[in-house]
Amino acid sequence: MRTLRHTVRSLLVALILAGVCFGGEAQSASPGKSPSAGPDAKADWLDRIDKIHEPGYMDWITAAWATMLLKQGIISAEDAPEAARVVRELWEFDFAEDERAWNQFYKNQYFFVRRLDKELAGMMMIARTQPSARQMLEVRHQLMKQMARIYDLQVATLKLAQQHTTTIMPGYTHERHAQPTTFGHYLLSGFDAVQRSAETLEQGYHLMSLNEMGCGALAGTSWPIDRDLVSEYLGMEGLIENANDAVGYADGYLVVVTGLANVCNVLSRMALEMKFWSGVEYGFLEMGSHGVSFMMPQKSTNPNSLEIIGLYAGQVIGHLTSVAIAGLREPHGDTHAMLHLMDPTLAALEASERPVTLMQREMETLKVHPERMLAVIRESYIASTELANQMVRDHGVGYRTAHDIVKQFVLASEKERIPATEARASLLEEAAEEVLGRKLGMTDARLRELLDPAYFIQVTNSRGGVAPEEVARMIADRREKLAAARARHLKRIESLENAQKRLLSDLRELAEKSENAAKTGS
Repeated sequence: MRTLRHTVRSLLVALILAGVCFGGEAQSASPGKSPSAGPDAKADWLDRIDKIHEPGYMDWITAAWATMLLKQGIISAEDAPEAARVVRELWEFDFAEDERAWNQFYKNQYFFVRRLDKELAGMMMIARTQPSARQMLEVRHQLMKQMARIYDLQVATLKLAQQHTTTIMPGYTHERHAQPTTFGHYLLSGFDAVQRSAETLEQGYHLMSLNEMGCGALAGTSWPIDRDLVSEYLGMEGLIENANDAVGYADGYLVVVTGLANVCNVLSRMALEMKFWSGVEYGFLEMGSHGVSFMMPQKSTNPNSLEIIGLYAGQVIGHLTSVAIAGLREPHGDTHAMLHLMDPTLAALEASERPVTLMQREMETLKVHPERMLAVIRESYIASTELANQMVRDHGVGYRTAHDIVKQFVLASEKERIPATEARASLLEEAAEEVLGRKLGMTDARLRELLDPAYFIQVTNSRGGVAPEEVARMIADRREKLAAARARHLKRIESLENAQKRLLSDLRELAEKSENAAKTGS
């Protein structure tokens, strides 16, 4: 089994060096073309992300650091070829389950001790301490995957919203009918909230891709190290420059979990509403499990996934608290607490996966009942705001006055149980005379038109409003922005692949010198 794993890892190295891309997608876009970031990219992306990290987090770090020492001449030119050969062996060596253990740092050192001269082995990790980069790489790995899942959820949300730009439904404030809206407009409101949090996660990715290597214990080192080269080998986006800041780094973890908590909060709120809307009392949606109750033979379509979304969202909040507390009342420097910021962060990443994937599945499979959504408000006075607006425009009254007239009219109509579809202008005129002292001259036909939810939807076309053409404009805009975000994510994947290619290429070049030297000597 160990031989098989070793062979697979050796093949992986060869593929990276050869520039082969995993999953069948070109690693770099052709000249003049944008990189592929279509809706079917996620499965390929997840595979590629995992393959990048197959060598192991600590092995990647150790190889990057040792190669920098070789390139900088800190390890002598005489020893460099042999040292490079052993670093290549380390990259391909399978430590199996031990890779996740903190003592992997020491196993790397022992790996060198067993294969190199004692003095040379002691130089391979010079100026290093056990770095937080180990936990940063694992958080970055899992964050990359979660960001890909969130982007797929957003694709599904926009697709569903596009199908329902004219699906009229009640809009709610304080859980009561407020104004007409569309299901597409509602879904887009959830998309936008998730998108803002996705932008937070992009910032979190950047903060998890800052290199702290080379900080020493807290003061740096007198050795002529190249911290930027290590950053390049690890696919980092920058440097935590101040050495003491680097050893006590904590804020990036909090940003990541904050973004995850925001995403899950939004999804839990939407899940709660959708859970209600899929019940028989509403009948707006069909979603959830189609299994049958163990006890009640008539009971099916439990909203299990929607309930689970709320459950796991709560867990993410708990992990957010753990991350925030980890650095509380700790010195601003290297402490044991800083070595365990990864734990609640990874727990938050794991917990947040369920809400995202479950909501995506619901978005892709739910069934909407537009006729039921409209029927609930067809005869109501939910569009009364537009009646007041039009009275201001047509009859020269102030909005507060119009508001008072409409309020009295609606109360009188509801008292007589008159639906909005049969609204009487005579009642509106009575209210106008009482409030304004004169009649308005409104006809029954015009009154009923202004109270029609469909009319309200058509004319409420301010920026961000519910009018179908405005919702369609917003959807098109969001598609462009999402495509750009996905393209940026693909570049992150490619950046890590290319970082490993450069690392292994430099190692191969140094190792070949060893082989050539051996041949020349023989």
